[in-house]
Amino acid sequence: MSKLNRVNFRIVIRNITIFFMIAKTQKLEGITSKVGKNEHIILWDLDNCNLSEAISSLTEIQDKYNLSDIAIYSDRENGFCAICYTVVPFMRMLRILVDTNYIDEGFIGYTAKRFKATLRTKRKDGRGKMEIKYVIKSFPVKSPERLERILYDTGIVKEGLNIGNFG
Repeated sequence: MSKLNRVNFRIVIRNITIFFMIAKTQKLEGITSKVGKNEHIILWDLDNCNLSEAISSLTEIQDKYNLSDIAIYSDRENGFCAICYTVVPFMRMLRILVDTNYIDEGFIGYTAKRFKATLRTKRKDGRGKMEIKYVIKSFPVKSPERLERILYDTGIVKEGLNIGNFG
């Protein structure tokens, strides 16, 4: 993809930052980790790994934090989403994400800014159907009765041309 499929503008004036992007976008449906006041299920977005690396990383985290079953999904090579229905406070969820190998750094950043993690549940343009690839068994926990569903807009292309102060 050409770098001109997305252009990011950033202007910093003292302690004020103005940021905007021009890009082709798409509307996606998703769920968030928030299931109650300071209660979250654990959602992961893993990149740059194969399935066995994702399983190994998530098994290590599952053991370290005594987590319930973890389901791993994917619609592309070398990228996976995962979900665990163990309910934890936000800061513990964030610690779990930071401790996970292959976690998408942007995913951690957005999670920290929004105080909840978000995973898409519908098909992304140019990709196949999201399919379950593996379940790491530990102990079962039922899905929360109410998951927060959201509709959000995202750029189709993640990288692009940066104009301005992007240190």
